[in-house]
Amino acid sequence: MRFRLLFAPLFLLYACSPSRPSGILNEKKMTDVLVDYHLAQGMAETQGENIDVVRYKYIQAVFKKHRITEAEFDSSMVYWSGRAEEFTHIYENVVTRVQAQAERMGLEETANQDKFASLTNEGDTANIWLGKDFACVVANPVQCVYSFQMKADSTFRPGDSFIWRFKTQFVSRSMNNEAIALLSFYYETDTSTCVTDLLRNSPKNELRFYPGRGLDSLNLSSISGFIYLPMVNDADKPKPLLVSEIQLIRMHKEKPIIKETPVLVDTISIDTLPKEKSERLTPQQVRESQPRERKIHVTKENPNPIRPQKGIPQRTNRRRNR
Repeated sequence: MRFRLLFAPLFLLYACSPSRPSGILNEKKMTDVLVDYHLAQGMAETQGENIDVVRYKYIQAVFKKHRITEAEFDSSMVYWSGRAEEFTHIYENVVTRVQAQAERMGLEETANQDKFASLTNEGDTANIWLGKDFACVVANPVQCVYSFQMKADSTFRPGDSFIWRFKTQFVSRSMNNEAIALLSFYYETDTSTCVTDLLRNSPKNELRFYPGRGLDSLNLSSISGFIYLPMVNDADKPKPLLVSEIQLIRMHKEKPIIKETPVLVDTISIDTLPKEKSERLTPQQVRESQPRERKIHVTKENPNPIRPQKGIPQRTNRRRNR
């Protein structure tokens, strides 16, 4: 009796749980289809021209391989995307298998050419994304927006530039497939700015932000962004939007390189410099500037003067005595 009472609530819970509608792929089948679906998208991107035409052919080949219709795939995507936990588990397996299969098929060589593909969260140019690598946006009141918010930390610097990169895939190719992406920046001085982009059927998307004059000297406080899938009432409404390979690249502002001006030392001798031409001299100035012969008057003394000796009378003029 106790055994029956223990399993009675489990039986009632299972009986009351809603069953999967007919035509909806189960979890394993959905995972297998999504793996081939993403590989087909990657193979189409390697083609040079008419990517949309090639992508359509590859996707139709995926449906033919798994023996399903496009309507069944679309309905299954809407069903599973409305169940967040189950769909997250499915998509985690899909990402793991797609990466492993792409390496074997050589599709990763194209991704390696991307200079941002192998960035880490360190360095002057870093991938600072901390959220999930994928998301699913559905055109309903509950899942029509995917958003994030990030606070600035000590690694942020005034003048930083940012690139929000991600891949998008609408489940159904339609001319009305449109989504809106917005990236906002908030500074400490209650200043804010944003960049927006209209997402269509292009698989690769980037929102770039370069702070202009006046913003490049302010400290950033936070960053936020969202992807919004509008709801329309027509029959050809947008199908679920898959967002994958999300990155937020932060690039520090390059510091100006200050070049020291070398001090030139003049080693030229003064004697080698050309002499400046003087003004023309007058004839009088020419005569005065010429060397003159100077006469020196020298008084010579008789080396043997005649001096009177003692005791000898001086000689007098004899004529006078006469």
